[in-house]
Amino acid sequence: MARIPVRKQIALAGILALAGAALAWATPGSAFVTTPLVRSTAAVRINIKTHPNTLNDVLVQSVVGQPGGYSGWHSHPGFGIVAVRSGVAAVYDGDDPTCTPKYVGAGEVFTEEPGHVHFVQSVGTVPYEAYATFVLPVGVPLRTDEPNPGNCPFLP
Repeated sequence: MARIPVRKQIALAGILALAGAALAWATPGSAFVTTPLVRSTAAVRINIKTHPNTLNDVLVQSVVGQPGGYSGWHSHPGFGIVAVRSGVAAVYDGDDPTCTPKYVGAGEVFTEEPGHVHFVQSVGTVPYEAYATFVLPVGVPLRTDEPNPGNCPFLP
């Protein structure tokens, strides 16, 4: 069996002592339950910038779309992060001349830029369920209904 040098033994003992002390100082919770609803890894780097001297509202919403259901064309006044819990959605961008959807399913994330016009449709055989978190200007409505931009003639 290989012998561990004394310096490494001392360093390891110090690390273990610090870890034990941290556990001893930790305070357990009481009558407080947290339940992760969905955890997804974003395929892109998320970088949120807001005005440095302005407060923001943070709004979290549950989204459920029955198979074939859709959001209608809309935009949001603030940045959004959407974590998909189940089902599949086709996301259409109002400025995409080819009207090519991005498909997002369970365990995936997509983002919504402020002011960007888009349309989300539940596709597949099970409901699309997601949790969306938005960083908004204080007091501003979450959604603005938008007219069909005309690039997707087959969508309402």
